[in-house]
Amino acid sequence: MKRLFSILLIALFILSLSVGCSKKEAEVSGTDLGQAVEENSEQATKVSDENTKSDKIDYVLYLKMKNMPFLYDEMFSIDINDEKLKNKTMEEFVLDELINYKGDEQFVSPIPKGTKVISVERDGKNVIVNFSKEFLKEKMSTNNAPITIGSIVNSLVVLPGNETVQIKVDGEFLKEYYGFDTSKPLSFLEGLFPDK
Repeated sequence: MKRLFSILLIALFILSLSVGCSKKEAEVSGTDLGQAVEENSEQATKVSDENTKSDKIDYVLYLKMKNMPFLYDEMFSIDINDEKLKNKTMEEFVLDELINYKGDEQFVSPIPKGTKVISVERDGKNVIVNFSKEFLKEKMSTNNAPITIGSIVNSLVVLPGNETVQIKVDGEFLKEYYGFDTSKPLSFLEGLFPDK
Protein backbone atom coordinates (compact mmCIF):
# COMPACT_ATOMS: atom_id res chain seq x y z
CA MET A 1 0.00 0.00 0.00
CA LYS A 2 2.85 2.34 0.85
CA ARG A 3 4.37 1.45 -2.44
CA LEU A 4 1.16 2.23 -4.33
CA PHE A 5 0.86 5.48 -2.44
CA SER A 6 4.47 6.42 -3.35
CA ILE A 7 3.84 5.62 -7.03
CA LEU A 8 0.69 7.72 -7.01
CA LEU A 9 2.54 10.56 -5.32
CA ILE A 10 5.35 10.43 -7.90
CA ALA A 11 2.83 10.26 -10.76
CA LEU A 12 0.96 13.22 -9.31
CA PHE A 13 4.22 15.18 -8.95
CA ILE A 14 5.21 14.45 -12.56
CA LEU A 15 1.74 15.37 -13.75
CA SER A 16 1.80 18.66 -11.87
CA LEU A 17 5.24 19.45 -13.31
CA SER A 18 4.07 18.81 -16.86
CA VAL A 19 0.89 20.87 -16.33
CA GLY A 20 2.97 23.70 -14.86
CA CYS A 21 5.39 23.61 -17.80
CA SER A 22 2.55 23.61 -20.32
CA LYS A 23 0.96 26.58 -18.58
CA LYS A 24 4.27 28.49 -18.67
CA GLU A 25 4.76 27.64 -22.36
CA ALA A 26 1.23 28.88 -23.05
CA GLU A 27 1.97 32.11 -21.16
CA VAL A 28 5.23 32.59 -23.03
CA SER A 29 3.74 31.77 -26.40
CA GLY A 30 0.74 33.98 -25.52
CA THR A 31 3.13 36.88 -24.85
CA ASP A 32 4.99 36.14 -28.06
CA LEU A 33 1.71 35.95 -29.91
CA GLY A 34 0.62 39.29 -28.41
CA GLN A 35 3.90 40.87 -29.46
CA ALA A 36 3.61 39.43 -32.95
CA VAL A 37 0.05 40.74 -33.29
CA GLU A 38 1.15 44.16 -32.01
CA GLU A 39 4.13 44.27 -34.41
CA ASN A 40 1.93 43.20 -37.33
CA SER A 41 -0.61 45.87 -36.38
CA GLU A 42 2.11 48.53 -36.29
CA GLN A 43 3.40 47.32 -39.66
CA ALA A 44 -0.13 47.45 -41.13
CA THR A 45 -0.58 50.98 -39.78
CA LYS A 46 2.69 52.10 -41.41
CA VAL A 47 1.66 50.62 -44.76
CA SER A 48 -1.78 52.19 -44.43
CA ASP A 49 -0.24 55.59 -43.61
CA GLU A 50 2.07 55.35 -46.62
CA ASN A 51 -0.87 54.52 -48.87
CA THR A 52 -2.91 57.47 -47.59
CA LYS A 53 -0.05 59.93 -48.21
CA SER A 54 -1.11 61.58 -51.43
CA ASP A 55 1.13 61.68 -54.47
CA LYS A 56 -1.11 64.38 -55.92
CA ILE A 57 -1.73 68.07 -55.22
CA ASP A 58 -5.24 69.44 -55.59
CA TYR A 59 -5.84 72.97 -56.86
CA VAL A 60 -8.82 75.01 -58.04
CA LEU A 61 -9.14 77.21 -61.12
CA TYR A 62 -11.86 79.83 -61.20
CA LEU A 63 -12.94 79.89 -64.84
CA LYS A 64 -15.37 82.10 -66.75
CA MET A 65 -18.61 80.58 -67.90
CA LYS A 66 -18.72 80.86 -71.68
CA ASN A 67 -20.85 83.81 -72.88
CA MET A 68 -21.89 84.69 -69.32
CA PRO A 69 -20.28 87.01 -66.73
CA PHE A 70 -19.90 84.36 -64.03
CA LEU A 71 -17.12 82.33 -62.46
CA TYR A 72 -17.17 78.62 -61.86
CA ASP A 73 -14.71 76.73 -59.65
CA GLU A 74 -13.18 73.64 -61.21
CA MET A 75 -10.96 71.30 -59.16
CA PHE A 76 -7.89 69.63 -60.65
CA SER A 77 -5.07 67.38 -59.42
CA ILE A 78 -1.46 67.10 -60.47
CA ASP A 79 1.13 64.48 -59.64
CA ILE A 80 3.64 65.85 -57.16
CA ASN A 81 6.52 64.84 -59.49
CA ASP A 82 5.00 66.31 -62.65
CA GLU A 83 7.45 68.28 -64.82
CA LYS A 84 5.01 71.23 -64.90
CA LEU A 85 5.77 71.85 -61.21
CA LYS A 86 9.55 71.80 -61.68
CA ASN A 87 11.20 75.08 -60.57
CA LYS A 88 7.80 76.74 -59.96
CA THR A 89 5.88 77.80 -56.92
CA MET A 90 2.33 76.53 -56.68
CA GLU A 91 1.14 80.11 -57.37
CA GLU A 92 3.15 80.28 -60.62
CA PHE A 93 1.85 76.88 -61.67
CA VAL A 94 -1.80 77.83 -60.98
CA LEU A 95 -1.45 81.10 -62.92
CA ASP A 96 0.11 79.27 -65.89
CA GLU A 97 -2.73 76.74 -65.83
CA LEU A 98 -5.29 79.56 -65.67
CA ILE A 99 -3.71 81.49 -68.56
CA ASN A 100 -3.23 78.39 -70.73
CA TYR A 101 -6.57 76.75 -69.95
CA LYS A 102 -8.01 75.35 -73.15
CA GLY A 103 -11.67 76.21 -73.13
CA ASP A 104 -14.36 73.59 -73.39
CA GLU A 105 -18.08 73.80 -74.08
CA GLN A 106 -18.82 75.51 -70.78
CA PHE A 107 -15.73 77.31 -69.47
CA VAL A 108 -12.90 79.50 -70.73
CA SER A 109 -9.96 81.34 -69.22
CA PRO A 110 -10.86 84.99 -68.64
CA ILE A 111 -7.20 86.09 -68.84
CA PRO A 112 -6.45 88.15 -71.97
CA LYS A 113 -4.61 86.18 -74.68
CA GLY A 114 -0.85 86.57 -74.78
CA THR A 115 -0.58 87.48 -71.08
CA LYS A 116 2.55 86.14 -69.40
CA VAL A 117 3.49 85.91 -65.73
CA ILE A 118 6.64 87.99 -65.22
CA SER A 119 6.94 87.23 -61.50
CA VAL A 120 5.10 86.14 -58.39
CA GLU A 121 6.21 87.46 -54.99
CA ARG A 122 4.93 87.00 -51.46
CA ASP A 123 4.68 89.63 -48.79
CA GLY A 124 3.43 87.70 -45.76
CA LYS A 125 0.04 86.34 -46.80
CA ASN A 126 -0.25 88.74 -49.74
CA VAL A 127 0.64 87.45 -53.22
CA ILE A 128 1.90 90.04 -55.73
CA VAL A 129 1.51 88.98 -59.35
CA ASN A 130 3.34 90.85 -62.11
CA PHE A 131 1.79 90.31 -65.57
CA SER A 132 3.11 91.33 -68.97
CA LYS A 133 1.59 94.35 -70.79
CA GLU A 134 -0.70 92.00 -72.81
CA PHE A 135 -2.89 91.87 -69.70
CA LEU A 136 -4.13 95.39 -70.64
CA LYS A 137 -4.31 95.01 -74.43
CA GLU A 138 -7.73 93.38 -74.65
CA LYS A 139 -10.63 95.78 -74.05
CA MET A 140 -12.82 94.55 -71.25
CA SER A 141 -16.46 95.32 -70.40
CA THR A 142 -17.36 96.44 -66.89
CA ASN A 143 -19.14 93.08 -66.48
CA ASN A 144 -16.10 91.01 -67.46
CA ALA A 145 -13.39 92.99 -65.64
CA PRO A 146 -14.39 91.70 -62.17
CA ILE A 147 -14.54 88.16 -63.61
CA THR A 148 -10.94 88.38 -64.83
CA ILE A 149 -9.69 89.82 -61.53
CA GLY A 150 -11.81 87.39 -59.50
CA SER A 151 -10.46 84.45 -61.48
CA ILE A 152 -6.88 85.40 -60.59
CA VAL A 153 -7.53 86.36 -56.97
CA ASN A 154 -9.79 83.42 -56.09
CA SER A 155 -7.51 80.84 -57.76
CA LEU A 156 -4.59 82.11 -55.65
CA VAL A 157 -6.21 82.75 -52.27
CA VAL A 158 -7.58 79.20 -52.05
CA LEU A 159 -3.97 77.98 -51.90
CA PRO A 160 -2.73 77.46 -48.33
CA GLY A 161 -1.12 80.51 -46.73
CA ASN A 162 -2.57 83.10 -49.13
CA GLU A 163 -5.14 85.69 -48.05
CA THR A 164 -4.87 88.56 -50.53
CA VAL A 165 -3.59 89.31 -54.03
CA GLN A 166 -2.24 92.45 -55.68
CA ILE A 167 -1.70 92.80 -59.41
CA LYS A 168 1.09 94.56 -61.24
CA VAL A 169 1.48 95.06 -64.98
CA ASP A 170 5.06 95.50 -66.19
CA GLY A 171 6.18 96.21 -62.62
CA GLU A 172 3.55 98.89 -61.84
CA PHE A 173 0.70 98.24 -59.40
CA LEU A 174 -2.63 98.16 -61.20
CA LYS A 175 -4.91 100.82 -59.64
CA GLU A 176 -8.04 99.89 -61.60
CA TYR A 177 -8.98 97.42 -64.27
CA TYR A 178 -11.65 98.69 -66.68
CA GLY A 179 -13.58 100.31 -63.85
CA PHE A 180 -12.84 97.64 -61.21
CA ASP A 181 -10.86 98.95 -58.21
CA THR A 182 -7.59 97.05 -57.79
CA SER A 183 -5.73 99.67 -55.75
CA LYS A 184 -5.69 97.58 -52.54
CA PRO A 185 -4.90 93.93 -51.80
CA LEU A 186 -7.93 91.85 -52.77
CA SER A 187 -9.29 88.89 -50.82
CA PHE A 188 -11.63 86.19 -52.15
CA LEU A 189 -14.26 87.85 -54.38
CA GLU A 190 -17.83 86.77 -53.72
CA GLY A 191 -20.83 87.59 -55.90
CA LEU A 192 -19.24 86.39 -59.15
CA PHE A 193 -21.04 83.05 -59.22
CA PRO A 194 -24.44 82.18 -60.66
CA ASP A 195 -27.23 81.68 -58.17
CA LYS A 196 -27.79 78.01 -57.47
